[in-house]
Amino acid sequence: MSARRRTLVPLLALACFVVLALGAPWLAPAPPNAIPADGLIQSLPPTVEHPFGTDPLGRDVLSRMLHGARVSLSVAFLSVALASLVGTTYGAAAGWIGGRVDALCMRLLDVALAVPRLLVLLLMSALWGTLPLHTLVLLLGLTGWYDVARLVRSDVRGLRERDFVLAARATGVREARILWRHVVPHVWPTLVVTATLGVANTIALEAGLSFLGLGVQPPDASWGTILRDGQLPGGARWWLTVFPGAALVLAVLTCNALGDALRESFAPRQVAA
Repeated sequence: MSARRRTLVPLLALACFVVLALGAPWLAPAPPNAIPADGLIQSLPPTVEHPFGTDPLGRDVLSRMLHGARVSLSVAFLSVALASLVGTTYGAAAGWIGGRVDALCMRLLDVALAVPRLLVLLLMSALWGTLPLHTLVLLLGLTGWYDVARLVRSDVRGLRERDFVLAARATGVREARILWRHVVPHVWPTLVVTATLGVANTIALEAGLSFLGLGVQPPDASWGTILRDGQLPGGARWWLTVFPGAALVLAVLTCNALGDALRESFAPRQVAA
């Protein structure tokens, strides 16, 4: 399969997820939190009227999955954007300045990387209690920029002595302008690949936190909270595990495949080596 096709297939798949999420208000057969008054359709398996079944409160699972996609993807995209911004700023500054400042920044980064991210997320979520969505985005974003910073710093160190940088410096261009206008744009391929893979990781992290009750809170729907509903007492509800679980796996695999394809497209020689 050509590199272009390898990129196009997961890109189209990811676009389908985004379209379904954006179109949730129009595609969902019912409001995501609508509880029927009669209580006769609680925990129903898939039927023609409810293709993905209903949950223990009688809410339509298909509607909750479509609206949950909006939450899960929004949290992932926004937190990765924040992590990319912070990581790029930190890594670019450290790599450009160099010397003792660079060494200090990298030692601080090593300390941060020594603490497992999941442990930090669990601890902060448990201490914070109920997390609003914007707080969850901040928490995921501010714990996900370490790898971005290291990669950007490495690229900037390799670029700061290139001929175009020396030429810009010789003409009297300010250092900050050289960095952000001439050097950082060359880091975009690394950022795109890292962000794509980061979205996959963040989707899984958000689902895990929501499943544990530390992420998205009821009655809001996300794929993790729907999985959690399937574990409530009252018998097996396989549809509350299979459908959101399949969506999670497909979304994560799509982002990982897109990231790998983009990496090969941007640096085919490095991948081949």
